[in-house]
Amino acid sequence: ASPLFAATIAWLWLNDRLNASRTVGLMIGFAGVIGLVVSKSGIGAGAAGRSTLLAVLACIVAASAYGFSANFTKRYLAGVPTMAVAAGSQLSAALVLAVPAALFWPEVTPGIVAWLGLAALAVFCTGLAYVIFFRLIANVGPANAITVTFLIPAFAVAWGAMFLGEQVTLEMLIGCAVILLGTALAVGVLKPAVSTR
Repeated sequence: ASPLFAATIAWLWLNDRLNASRTVGLMIGFAGVIGLVVSKSGIGAGAAGRSTLLAVLACIVAASAYGFSANFTKRYLAGVPTMAVAAGSQLSAALVLAVPAALFWPEVTPGIVAWLGLAALAVFCTGLAYVIFFRLIANVGPANAITVTFLIPAFAVAWGAMFLGEQVTLEMLIGCAVILLGTALAVGVLKPAVSTR
């Protein structure tokens, strides 16, 4: 949902116009995310409890914050070097999370493998990813840059199947395909043929 929020906020706040193809792409991608969530969580079948619903709502709030932050970055940090924005955002996040981390420290201190895994996630999946992300915001705008988040559910399903042995259903594959189609339309990789008549 992050690209949908980002595009809407960019349109309302930054006067970023959405053409028909991008709008359709965003809506298709959003529909794919919803389909994937429903097939994965069982919400549509009534199997999900209150905790699952709250988790989904928390994700929607997070997605709206993600969409806002991309536009905020474009509006107020356009001239700031990408590395400075990425480093500043990660440092501030670390400071905010330091207190809860200390308060809820596990009874058994994690081992070296866990710390190495944490370091790899921090450097590659967060630090490097944010440098690339903020560079995209500066070069292609927040609405286009944030469409990469449509790919997260598809990769989550793939990694879950590869590393956790999770079952991949036909509904999940269809949802991933719809997400990829929506993303391709939203970023302009696929462009509908326009009649010249």
